[in-house]
Amino acid sequence: MATRIHLKTYGEPPLPARRDFLKFPLLAAAAYGAAPGSAFGLAAPRPAHKDEDGEEGTKIAVKVTVKDTTDEELLFLKQIGLRWVHADFGNGASYDDIRRTRERFAQYGIKIDSALMEAYRSLRIQLGQPGRDEDIDRFNTFLTDCGRLGIRTSHIDFHPGNTYTTNMITTPRGYMAREFSVDDFREKIEEPMSDRNYSAEDIWANYTYFLKAVLPVAEKANILLAHHPDDPPITPMNGVAKVFINYAGYKHAEEVAAGGSKNWGLCLCLGTWLEGGDAMGKDPAGMIQDFGSRGRLFTIHFRNVSSPLPRFHETFQDDGYADMYQLMKALRQVRSTASLIPDHYPGIVSDVNRRIDNAYMVALMRQMLRRAYEEVG
Repeated sequence: MATRIHLKTYGEPPLPARRDFLKFPLLAAAAYGAAPGSAFGLAAPRPAHKDEDGEEGTKIAVKVTVKDTTDEELLFLKQIGLRWVHADFGNGASYDDIRRTRERFAQYGIKIDSALMEAYRSLRIQLGQPGRDEDIDRFNTFLTDCGRLGIRTSHIDFHPGNTYTTNMITTPRGYMAREFSVDDFREKIEEPMSDRNYSAEDIWANYTYFLKAVLPVAEKANILLAHHPDDPPITPMNGVAKVFINYAGYKHAEEVAAGGSKNWGLCLCLGTWLEGGDAMGKDPAGMIQDFGSRGRLFTIHFRNVSSPLPRFHETFQDDGYADMYQLMKALRQVRSTASLIPDHYPGIVSDVNRRIDNAYMVALMRQMLRRAYEEVG
């Protein structure tokens, strides 16, 4: 005779009898008014994690475009535990604009750790053209205003002839991502951006001129300049040399162009460094140890890629060739105070506001950081 099995598919499950009820410590604790932790012999609720607020700790952030950031978006960031942002002010912002932005973000418990303003990307600055002093003055005003408002860092880069992408692809895991192929770039995309070529000597001269003008202002304002490497790290591109493509370029910038100023340091894009592979002259962990141990890691772009050049595509942190936890651990080993953002967001289905992206990547980063705090301190 076949055994008949009855499945109840509606209603609430039956409550256990009292003798069974007491077999479950959490339920028993609730029944007798005890704190849940005491039922398991645990201590009082753990204190806030160090990655949430402390200026002195390693911080998790996201980049936001100020003009597009709604109160709903700020509430979302608060709900997923964000306390820091990199705020992109586009082509400019007055002191009052920056102040109002800082105050609005603060209503959601969010602080601006790094402020971005596009004036430094002016071709007049980066190619040494007439009118560059006017653009430098605009950037210096922004730095001064940020310093008055207690913002810690500002972002710079210097690759005027850059091409970031040769194709957008669907990765094996099914999300859209940026791809770069050296062969595709050289054969299908590259073209001179100007009627003349710019050598490495030209770019170094322009960069040094820029730093000599802005570093004294940054020092007076007590704001740190975080320099991002050239992405992708190849040279030349479109008739312009690129000089921030390896460890040697950064050392030259630190020692010669910046003159050892404590206000010059790195926005270390781990994705860019992974793109370069062995050609970078020092691996990402080595860069963290070198610059981080000397307090020159100001911000981090915490992202992964599929492989080194000559071809790569961007990935989530858990989907590329690098073990990102080892890099998070390296940051804690040097007691980094940098703020880390996910960067170059992959394309997730139905993710118009990047909320899925941010929730997924911030959760990954937070768990890596908490484990690193537990393992390293």
